[in-house]
Amino acid sequence: MVVFIKPKPGSFDLGTEAMPERLRFEGLEVTVRRSRRRRSLGLTVTVEGRVIVAAPVRASRDLLLQVLLKHQDWIKRKVAASQDAWARLPQGAVFFLGRAYPLSLLAQGKTPVKLARAEMRVQAGTTAAAWPLLQAWYRREADRLIRERVQHFARGLDLKALRVELREWKRRWGECHPQEALRFNWRLILLPPEILDYVVVHELAHLQEPSHNARFWQRVEQTLPDYRQRREWLNRFGSPFLLWSL
Repeated sequence: MVVFIKPKPGSFDLGTEAMPERLRFEGLEVTVRRSRRRRSLGLTVTVEGRVIVAAPVRASRDLLLQVLLKHQDWIKRKVAASQDAWARLPQGAVFFLGRAYPLSLLAQGKTPVKLARAEMRVQAGTTAAAWPLLQAWYRREADRLIRERVQHFARGLDLKALRVELREWKRRWGECHPQEALRFNWRLILLPPEILDYVVVHELAHLQEPSHNARFWQRVEQTLPDYRQRREWLNRFGSPFLLWSL
C-alpha cells in the first residue's frame, strides 16, 4: 500500500526545482525528489536507511508505485542491512580501532583526551564540548597510524609511497592520486585494524593499477589473501562510521 503525504508549505529547499514529496510504502517513508534535468527514475537507500526516489518532474504516481513494487525486495534488504549496521554501534559509546569504549567526561585532566582503563576520558563538561576534542585526537591518531601502515605496505609492494593526506568524506574511505597524494578518511581510525589495512592496501594498489580490473585485485590479494572478507565487512558494517558522532 502507498500513502502520499502532502508536504507542508515552506518545508522544501528553495534551491530545488520541485517540492519534495513524502509517501509511505510497505511501512517505509519514501522521499521523492523531482527535477527537470532528470529523464529517468533513480532509487537510493542512504547510509541512514532512508529511501529516496529521484524522478522527472512529470513522472506519475503510478510510475513511482511501479518502480517501488518492482524493487521492493531490494529496498527491504538495503534498509534492513542499514538498520543492522547501525544496531552494532552501542548508544553512548565511542569507537577506536574497532572497539567500543564508554565515554567518561572529566572536569579536570592532564590531557584533553586519553584512552585509559578501558574507557575514553575527555576533559569536557558535555558531549557537545567533548566532540571537537575527540575529533582532534582521532585525527592525530589516524595520521600517525595510517602513515605507518602506508610505509609498511609500500615496502612490501616495492612502491614509493606518496604524500599522505587526511580528509573527511561521507561516502568514501580513501582515494589515490598518483601524481599528488594518497588521501584517507580520518574515520578509518574508528574501524578494526584489519579493515584500515585493507583500505591502505587498496589505495596503494591503485598506484600500479588505476582501475578495478583483475590485475588490481590480484595485487591486493598478494598482500592480503583474505581481502574479500575485509571488503565484505567494510561494505556491510562500515557505512555508519562515516556519519557517527557523539
